[in-house]
Amino acid sequence: MHWWMLLVLFVGSVSCSNQSSLRIDGSSTVFPITEAVTELYYKQNKSMRVVIGVSGTSGGLQKLLRGEIDICNASRPISMAEAAAFAAQNIRLIEVPVAYDGIVIAVNKENTWANDIKISELRKLWRTESQGKKLSWRDLRESWPDESISLYGPGASSGTYDFFTSAVLGKAGAGRGDYAASESDNILINGIKSDKGALGYFGYAYFVENPDQFKVLAVINDQQTKAIAVYPDPNNIKSQLYQPLTRKQYLYIRETALSRPEVAEFVLFYLEQLPALQSVLQFVPLPPAESLQAQNSLVNLIKSNEARKAD
Repeated sequence: MHWWMLLVLFVGSVSCSNQSSLRIDGSSTVFPITEAVTELYYKQNKSMRVVIGVSGTSGGLQKLLRGEIDICNASRPISMAEAAAFAAQNIRLIEVPVAYDGIVIAVNKENTWANDIKISELRKLWRTESQGKKLSWRDLRESWPDESISLYGPGASSGTYDFFTSAVLGKAGAGRGDYAASESDNILINGIKSDKGALGYFGYAYFVENPDQFKVLAVINDQQTKAIAVYPDPNNIKSQLYQPLTRKQYLYIRETALSRPEVAEFVLFYLEQLPALQSVLQFVPLPPAESLQAQNSLVNLIKSNEARKAD
């Protein structure tokens, strides 16, 4: 098993018998934020043991359903089928938005012909009907060279995969499976930068961390009447002009877990630290009003839980 599939952070000594424990899993895209918050929290509270795993949004939600974790990092909203599975077991979830993200379309730096790409072109590349076909750049646009395209993308358990296939193909999980897949964005980046014909996608934060490793394309949403090329920068993502590849990132928390004081304290600390971490991690923050609303909603819920316990 690769380190990125299961990264465990021990906050405090494992052998300490009176420790509180918090278990988190899910999205690799949200993971860097959660990791940074955990490190800051550890400086203030060494009695908490936090275990963080990275198994993708879908994998994390499955663990949350089975009660194996308390919080799921998610790079997409929970699906209707997933929500129904929780409802069937009478499990209430708390959805907490933490940031915006844009799906970046990246090509090799030696790619001199492509500066933008249309959603219809991405659809032609990634649809199920293209399975097994070696498409060339000229198959997408006549002005592009007759050189083959190599595709790179997240694996099927990734929330980024679900979001991308839904946005581009109209159905989450649809599309071809014959591409270089990995749950590790760093592996995807290394593949793209070493393959001249490469095209791949991943979250905006990994682009910011590796700006000189590949070339990013502007996206033309030709599903709209006025289709323009939009580059994935923070303003375009936050304003949701970068469509349809802008998304939110979330924490999903079992309500029963949030009723534990140590979990409630950690989640509130998490939201309070986001403004300071933004400049370090380079994620796209929520608008201040939306961030404040998320904090207030969480505080009110925690107070409600405390009031019920008192009764």
